Amino acid sequence: MSDLSDRHAEQAEKPTTAGTALTPNLSLEQTDEKHNPTTLKHVPESHAAVGESGLPEKAETEIAAVKEPATHQHDSEKLPNLGEENTSAATSAAIVEKSSVVEGNEELSNEEEDQDNVTYPGGLQLGLLTFGLCMATFTVALDNTIIATAIPKITTVFNSLDDVGWYGSSYLLTTTALQPSFGRIYTYFDVKWTYLLALVIFELGSIICAAAKNSVMLIVGRAVAGAGASALFSGGMTIVGFSVPLIKRPLYIATLSSMFGISSVVGPLLGGALTDKASWRWCFWINLPFGAVAIGAVAAFFKPPPRKLSGMTVKQRILEIDLLGALFLMGAIISLLLALQWGGSTYPWHSSKVWGCLLGFGLLIIIFIIQQFRRGDRATIPPRIFRQRTVLSCCLFSCFLSMGMYTHIYYLPFYFQAVKGTTAEGSGIRTIPYLGSVIVSSILAGAGITILGFYKPFMITAGAIFTVGAGLIYTLQVTSNVGRWVGYQLICGFGAGIGVQIPFIAVQVVLNAKDMPTGNAIAIFFNSLGGAISISIAQNVFSNGLVKYIPQYAPDVNPGIVYAAGATHLREVIPKESLAAVLKAYCLALDQSFVLAIAVGGIATGCACFVEWKSVKGKKIVATAA
Repeated sequence: MSDLSDRHAEQAEKPTTAGTALTPNLSLEQTDEKHNPTTLKHVPESHAAVGESGLPEKAETEIAAVKEPATHQHDSEKLPNLGEENTSAATSAAIVEKSSVVEGNEELSNEEEDQDNVTYPGGLQLGLLTFGLCMATFTVALDNTIIATAIPKITTVFNSLDDVGWYGSSYLLTTTALQPSFGRIYTYFDVKWTYLLALVIFELGSIICAAAKNSVMLIVGRAVAGAGASALFSGGMTIVGFSVPLIKRPLYIATLSSMFGISSVVGPLLGGALTDKASWRWCFWINLPFGAVAIGAVAAFFKPPPRKLSGMTVKQRILEIDLLGALFLMGAIISLLLALQWGGSTYPWHSSKVWGCLLGFGLLIIIFIIQQFRRGDRATIPPRIFRQRTVLSCCLFSCFLSMGMYTHIYYLPFYFQAVKGTTAEGSGIRTIPYLGSVIVSSILAGAGITILGFYKPFMITAGAIFTVGAGLIYTLQVTSNVGRWVGYQLICGFGAGIGVQIPFIAVQVVLNAKDMPTGNAIAIFFNSLGGAISISIAQNVFSNGLVKYIPQYAPDVNPGIVYAAGATHLREVIPKESLAAVLKAYCLALDQSFVLAIAVGGIATGCACFVEWKSVKGKKIVATAA
């Protein structure tokens, strides 16, 4: 014991940088620098209890504060028991989570050396892997944006203006509900094959959408595609975490995030062109070749670090995923979206159906929260991770910023097609300023964070600029000129692009490698949740606005005719003498939706203020796995 204490004292005296210090709660044993299979050291429950009582919360950044008695309170008679098998899944889960405590002799003194010797792929292999991840991310992002300019045409073909919200929300519903579960799957199962399976599911959903015979089939296809998409962005960032040193990750994460910006420019243009010149169905068929290239690249060039879950059967690992929690979460989100979709438009807010959905949401979300606390670190959203200050702040920031962005992405095409009278392709061209500025600012922000290290100032700046831009977009009128709608979109998109990637960078800074997949999934969960909620809220506000303003400005026009016409055929069914008044009412209804973006932009700015002052410099996260 004295020899072990001396080694601890020697390591405590070594100069360390933030996050590179020996982590006392790390439960993984690296056997060599070439990523030999990682083994889990089984710690008796008494050891796990020590970790949960307070040590691990800041262990990776405050190792100097760890006291000798806390690390050596176990006598020598207990040391041989470190390799004993645990008898329950709960004990196994405690071992693989951050609350575990390192005990041992030779491994303890070599841990810091192992961290320094971690090797990452480089050269052609890393380049091709990055290309594959970008292709997968681009395919998912394209599916999100290509449909925006096609929706007005789809509503005309299927006579389904009331289903507009579901075309986006059904996709984001499954994406949102399943993302935390996939974070757990990436933790307990092979990252590579989980990622590829998700790509296949996404492609299957695209096929269903392309072959849809009615609005319901299209919504189902969107839900299937969303289920596959739920694993792809978080999986891509997890793969980046296993393949790139932390100091370089902002650039790589910015590259992945920029795919959303690029697809946001290409998507509406491509969607409009395909809708006008071929068929809206090609907006979904086009996903197949992109997805095939992504599958091939990732399958060939991603080499996941070997790992071994000692003492856990496949059944135990499946139980760790918390499928019951995912079921409660999905039920709660469905109930909320139905209430937001129906309230005030399909049914009055005092309707039993609307209130039933709201009560169902409240009940299910309470059950979900209780269940998450009962499962602890084995939960879909582990409370220990979610309550970390930066993680919580970033999740809320990402949620509210996403709400504002999706409101603009889905309803600016309605402004251009219905109010300005452009084609689907024309509306795509007119949204280039917004989406193009997202790309540019996203890459600039990634480079800036890499150089400066600190990301909090970028988050606050992003929220402030986005809020100002959203306020300017709210002022758009029927007669607004090109300079206004171009300039307003540039400002808003620039702010959104700066902030969209930062939550995912921050999560990787404050969490260790073991918690990183779960943290990424939680952050993306809130990002998608914001999008799903905002589309339904904006649709509700827009529909209620039409019902309110059409009788006010065009009393001779039946609002039902405006609904049935859709955005693309509005001028064909409205008498010329009433057209100006109807367009005025339509624009005012859209403006009411844009108010949502202003409100959530301001809230996002406030959330950014609570993020910890941390830097990506000087911290090293080892690419280990559970």
